[in-house]
Amino acid sequence: MRVSMDRFEEAVTAALDSIPRQFQPYLENIEFVVAESSPEGLLGLYEGATALADDWPDRITIYKRAHEQSAESWKELVEEVRRTILHEVGHHFGMDEEDLPY
Repeated sequence: MRVSMDRFEEAVTAALDSIPRQFQPYLENIEFVVAESSPEGLLGLYEGATALADDWPDRITIYKRAHEQSAESWKELVEEVRRTILHEVGHHFGMDEEDLPY
């Protein structure tokens, strides 16, 4: 499945908007980036410390092509983007891989 960058960014925006309001203040200092392709087939990447540490720039990168390859429909792509963003935001809150639901 292939979509335009604008369409993919719509899925990212919808995923970010789905994060409960009480968590939004903790995400204000995160830069969310959409990249065309990823290293090693990653869907997303969290770079930073955690929500509890202010001395590190935080960035979550969402990789378009890897998501396109993982989905057969727009609905599947949107859901996978949502899961990826929630997974990477979980890292921001200090969760390890084994603690994350996705």
